[in-house]
Amino acid sequence: MNTKVKIKISVDILMTITLFVLMCFQYTGNNNHEVAGAAMLILFLVHNILNRNWYKNLFRGKYTAPRMLQTIVDISMLIVMLLQMISGISMSGYVFTFIPFGLRASTARTIHMLCAYAGFLFMSFHIGLHYGMIMTMFKKMLRFQTENKYRIICLRSVAAGIAVYGIYALIKRDFINYITMQIQFAFFDYEEPVIFFVLDYFAIMGTMVFIAYYLQRWLISKNKEVKKRDAGVEH
Repeated sequence: MNTKVKIKISVDILMTITLFVLMCFQYTGNNNHEVAGAAMLILFLVHNILNRNWYKNLFRGKYTAPRMLQTIVDISMLIVMLLQMISGISMSGYVFTFIPFGLRASTARTIHMLCAYAGFLFMSFHIGLHYGMIMTMFKKMLRFQTENKYRIICLRSVAAGIAVYGIYALIKRDFINYITMQIQFAFFDYEEPVIFFVLDYFAIMGTMVFIAYYLQRWLISKNKEVKKRDAGVEH
């Protein structure tokens, strides 16, 4: 594993951890939330610089169904992240007070809340699209030389269990209502132990990773079938 790959992985891990910290507003408080937001902004910029080839190749090559899915998700996530950061900076009363964006407080708050929940789902889905590569990397690190069917069954069962619970947590945490703006203000339970909050959000992320990974696999298999069919017609 070369240095650039190690840096990419480190940045992605830090972004994921920071994402959870940002969602834990009721436990961190406003000032710490802004500091975490500033950290996410820096990590986001570094992530995009490290992956600048994605922008260079955006209009190159053929767009298969798997690539279209990944591109749509990535562009959507980029837009949501930018809106979230602009609205966050606009509302800042601690870190970014020197940057006037001029958004009305109510508008900025609505955008920020909407993008926070949508961004969590998009980033989780984005991780799922790279889940196969992540697992391959961990297999090499842990030196799993051969496939073990019992280990595979066990891991898939755990993943399915997390995904199912994640659907319940998605509803419980009102994600859909926040994203569709049926709820205009964030409501926090300051008495809830942080571990329960984090586990619910981890399960929601697991659900999105699960959906993204298997949807991508299905699209890849369909794309292979189309290629085989086209090759057969040519012959």
